[in-house]
Amino acid sequence: MQLLKFMEAVDLATKPETERATLLCFYHYKEDGETAFTMANISLWLEECNFSKPNSSRLKEHLTKGKGKSFRPSKTIKGAIEFVPAVLQSLERDFGDLLTDTVTIESHDELIEEAKFCGKRPFLTRLIQQINFTYGNNCFDACAVLMRRLFEVLLVLSYQNKGIEADITKPDGSHKMLEGIVKDAVQNKTLGIPARISKNFDAFREVGNNSAHSITYTAGKLDIDNIARDYRVMMEDLYNRAGLM
Repeated sequence: MQLLKFMEAVDLATKPETERATLLCFYHYKEDGETAFTMANISLWLEECNFSKPNSSRLKEHLTKGKGKSFRPSKTIKGAIEFVPAVLQSLERDFGDLLTDTVTIESHDELIEEAKFCGKRPFLTRLIQQINFTYGNNCFDACAVLMRRLFEVLLVLSYQNKGIEADITKPDGSHKMLEGIVKDAVQNKTLGIPARISKNFDAFREVGNNSAHSITYTAGKLDIDNIARDYRVMMEDLYNRAGLM
């Protein structure tokens, strides 16, 4: 979870200094595996959040002394402090779910414009967010495979919206492989995809195929960038044919 989102979720700006310090330590405990905290780090974390630099000795006293103390001297690092076990359990109960989110995908238009293409169908939104996240985090093989999947999904939705899904359905009721769908799509008069768009279909398919099936191949940023503009044009066209725009 990004620090800014954590700050907003716990309303950090309204908290007193000792509670801010405690919550920031908990954040770094969950995100970075920190178990012992130096006052230098705590001071730095507060400043990074645009709070005033604390009086370290006074803050340490407030954190480690008194009936409501949250920390005790570290057993492993001299001069550092660590959570009182009961306090850590309480923080886990109250805030742990914020930092163990298995649903939210942090993406920000890294490759595909989310404001334009997300929000139509939940499964499309999640695919687009995953594409953006993997591209932004240099996971280009994962990005390529996801792009291939989104391409296939948009083709199927377009066939469904045009009432011609039978053209890509096998006798057992399942859809043809993507190669077969593309072969039909480039010449299907009812679907009506212009050649300037369909000429790139094999390129979209091959980028994903290489990442999914080649033993020695690994995708790089350029492999994605080389098809990005044509891919976006394809998306807009198929969104319209699928009745999503």
